[in-house]
Amino acid sequence: MKKKLISEYNKETDTVFSVYYRKRLVKLKSEFQTIEVFQTEKLGRVLIMDKCFMITEKDYKYYHESCLEILKNKIDKKIDILIIGGGDFALVKSLSKFKKIKSLTLVEIDEKVIEICKKFFPYFFKFTQEFYKKINIIIEDGYTWAKKNQKKFDVTIIDCTDPNNIATKLYSYNFYKYIFQNTKKNGYIIQQSGSPIIHSSTIIKPMCNKLEKVGFKKPQLFTFPMPTYPMGTWSFVKSHKG
Repeated sequence: MKKKLISEYNKETDTVFSVYYRKRLVKLKSEFQTIEVFQTEKLGRVLIMDKCFMITEKDYKYYHESCLEILKNKIDKKIDILIIGGGDFALVKSLSKFKKIKSLTLVEIDEKVIEICKKFFPYFFKFTQEFYKKINIIIEDGYTWAKKNQKKFDVTIIDCTDPNNIATKLYSYNFYKYIFQNTKKNGYIIQQSGSPIIHSSTIIKPMCNKLEKVGFKKPQLFTFPMPTYPMGTWSFVKSHKG
């Protein structure tokens, strides 16, 4: 039987990353994007959104554990965490190991992402009853929500896609201004910042400049391996409110 491929084309580098798959488990077009889940031999289940690899059962920990590594020495008290994006819940699952989280608010624009991932990646949604009570899920555009929000957070994690028709405004000066207003003194913002190989001038440097302009201090770049993302290396930017 001929093997079938799922592929992601990256226009910046004119490269293609492909994985053989056994079966497509679901394909759904939501109000915002096309969501697919595939069963593969080597990577387990794979989440694809608008033809881009998001998570796989095999390598999701590279991304999410790298985010936690940035945070681990900062969580030394009861803290309130905000996640914008992250509807696959893999990051929430990783955060659930921290006992000092007081509350976790997740703002996701696309409810279908949560529904599909809950069905096909159920492990990410298994929590203790104690931790589950700390989670507040809000289905709304993260930019709109941040603009009107009054609650302040110790840590904000922007777990969104690269700039596209949905996510571009989550990289804007005004958005960072709203997040700054929503951040407690000595609080942190962490945002995925694309590939340091591909996006240094288009995402990373502009992001750092905007963060500093709104008042965040000393943006730092953290890189980590991510085998299923373009060029195999990805990054987060962290900055704090002094």
